[in-house]
Amino acid sequence: MKYISFLLVITVICSSCSKFLEEDPTAHLSTTTYYKTAADAEAAVNAVYAAARPQNFFALETRIAVGDIMSDDAEKGGGGASDVAEMQQLKLFVAKPDNGYVEGAWQANFHGIYLANLVLDRVPPIAMNETDKQRILGQARFFRAYFYLQLMELFGNVPLITKPLQTGDYNQPQATPAQVWAQIELDADSAIAVLPQQSELTVDKQGKATVGAAKALLLYAYLWQQKWADAQRIGDEIINSGQYTLAADYTKIFTSAGEFNTGSIFEINMANVPGKNVGSNINLWQNPRNTWGYGFVCPTQNLVNSFETGDPRLKATVIANGDVLPDGSVANTTSSQTGYYNKKYWLPQNEIPYNNGGGAGDGPTNERIYRLAVVMLWTAEAAVHNGDAGHATDLVNKVRERARKSGGNTDMGILPPYGTVTLDNIYHEQRVETALGDHIRFFELVRTGKAAGTLPGYKEGVHNHLPIPLREIQLSNGLLRQNQGY
Repeated sequence: MKYISFLLVITVICSSCSKFLEEDPTAHLSTTTYYKTAADAEAAVNAVYAAARPQNFFALETRIAVGDIMSDDAEKGGGGASDVAEMQQLKLFVAKPDNGYVEGAWQANFHGIYLANLVLDRVPPIAMNETDKQRILGQARFFRAYFYLQLMELFGNVPLITKPLQTGDYNQPQATPAQVWAQIELDADSAIAVLPQQSELTVDKQGKATVGAAKALLLYAYLWQQKWADAQRIGDEIINSGQYTLAADYTKIFTSAGEFNTGSIFEINMANVPGKNVGSNINLWQNPRNTWGYGFVCPTQNLVNSFETGDPRLKATVIANGDVLPDGSVANTTSSQTGYYNKKYWLPQNEIPYNNGGGAGDGPTNERIYRLAVVMLWTAEAAVHNGDAGHATDLVNKVRERARKSGGNTDMGILPPYGTVTLDNIYHEQRVETALGDHIRFFELVRTGKAAGTLPGYKEGVHNHLPIPLREIQLSNGLLRQNQGY
């Protein structure tokens, strides 16, 4: 199959820099002569991290095209309906199995799984410090679970590959969803047993997977399966671990200064090294079209209206016409499809990549994957299902209190605490807390059964997942089965 066979070499990444993904690949080495030393093992797992880096908008950043644009939080934007029409097809729920974003998401995630499987297969025989070895293997298990979780969100019916395949073995049938979820849980549990705590990471290791990251992944897997007791248990373990506290000011979380803040559990590390191609092009895609960006992912009026009066998170999420931005410029959003732009990927003049000697695609913004506030809201959701409304209310009110005190707000009457929180209160809080930065709105609507009643054109039982890519079905000689409705 294409997703297994197209990568026959391992990419080696420099691991000695202050950001461990700061360098371009330095070699392409055959897997038959590689995996001999501890340095080989470290470089191999760094290649798995590189596979998660959202440099290619058409591949890994399908999570933005799906998570944000397919939801009620954003319109596609850009230069009109025909500008990247395949993204508009996703938005309108008319995407076909040959859609480039569909194919890119499949390939990119199986690419990451392939690299993780190589680490898990080839690193164990290496003579090296055993603790270091186990942590490398734990990172690979974390990422295999991470990529499979994305595949389950996106496609639902995928092959389960847990070892590097040999020529002739590439065509693999789809596993049952239950089998894939079980593997995700197993990998996450295995990672939890050997990964370090957040407090053990040195500055040069920021962005490495930790116990908290693996537990947050496991929490989300439990939520998808409606394993509410397990979800609340693992969520409370993260919250009570003493490893994380809510960052004081929400409005700074998605800025460069907010990277790796006290409430950050896991981020995909984007290095701001001009010309090295190790940054993100998401800043370019989402910054205003009449400045230096392409102007995609435009916040909707529906999203703007969902924020309560005075909520500082609105100004941290949405750029409106005439807003005075942190670098002193005045926003002109007339080129936006909706009249708004996404604040969470906006950059001040001194951080625009080409102003630093790099290319426009060398964006510096880390991808926030798991955050304490989101874990608290997910745990609150599970607690309500478990009949523990008091605990849920306390968690949600703490998130609202942080928001109330953010952005220099002095009106302590905004965002009043809930008396007894309901699921709808939690869903509201999840939306405004995560909008356009965590890229989960569409997935949350699907997961909670709210998509059909919220998204025009969405059909329950069909649009829960993307179609299986046509090319993959063709390459498998029909072994892969198409998802229902496509």
